Amino acid sequence: MRQDAKFWEAVRQIRETDGRFGAEAYLLVMEALDHTMSILGEHRHVTADELLEGFCAHAKRKYGILALAVVQKWGIESAADVGRIVYQLVEAGVLRTQEGDRFEDFDEGCDLKAKLEDGYFE
Repeated sequence: MRQDAKFWEAVRQIRETDGRFGAEAYLLVMEALDHTMSILGEHRHVTADELLEGFCAHAKRKYGILALAVVQKWGIESAADVGRIVYQLVEAGVLRTQEGDRFEDFDEGCDLKAKLEDGYFE
């Protein structure tokens, strides 16, 4: 879990200049990254698609039927928003990218709303 002082200081600094996402949204993305790596069974670079799948699975596991409402309360409306958080954390030095990583990989990602509602609504 990434609740150390360096992480929270980075989140505070990010939110000073861009307050569109709640602090909890950054923690949820980091938890989703950890969740994704545990599903993959190894600590390695995670693609945008893998992280988005892990994000949705983790949010649904943690918040159940309320997952969409919770992430929306924190400002996350789309897969691109997850990417914005990732790239803000990269700029803050919390995460790293690899050559070939692109924000557009998130922007072109899954329908977050549909994924978070999948299995709950017909």
